Amino acid sequence: MTFVIGTPHTHNAGYFRTDDTPSGGKKVEADIQTCIHCQKVIQMQAWKDEGGWCSKCAKPVCAECADRMLIYGCEPFLKQLEAFIETQFRVESFRKLAGLDTPVHPQPLITGPT
Repeated sequence: MTFVIGTPHTHNAGYFRTDDTPSGGKKVEADIQTCIHCQKVIQMQAWKDEGGWCSKCAKPVCAECADRMLIYGCEPFLKQLEAFIETQFRVESFRKLAGLDTPVHPQPLITGPT
């Protein structure tokens, strides 16, 4: 399996190539990009039949994210990551204000004689 980044005929795309002919497989080549919403690798030849397009990001999205966009709208991966980090920060701040920031010692998983 080989990934060649930056093929000249597609902007911001990579190129996927695998050659399993010695083991009885077949040679597969495809232009690839990542979904801007979930970072899934999209094969562009298959995407044109089942994928979607985010007009806000102006990027291709996978079929699952295209369906999700109908309900939730545009949700870029970076925005999801920032929301997760903000939530973790708020939880830590709340624990500190509530006096729950004492270290928790985990219970041993294996008990008995050693």
